[in-house]
Amino acid sequence: MDAVVQEKMIRILKGELKYTSSNLAFNMMIAKLQKRLKSDPACIEACIGELEGFLAKYPIVAKVDLANIVAL
Repeated sequence: MDAVVQEKMIRILKGELKYTSSNLAFNMMIAKLQKRLKSDPACIEACIGELEGFLAKYPIVAKVDLANIVAL
């Protein structure tokens, strides 16, 4: 994940940007990480790591959604 995408993903996880994917699993991952980050703001690095693992496991989701996130 490059720096631009990572910065926007951090903003999405913090609730500063709104993003809804067409992929239910990605939406669920975002919601889970937003909830975890809200309860423990210091876990941002762990959340980004978990998100990168998810995107590595599902490259089709990564290709489509990361392109959309860059365009935000």
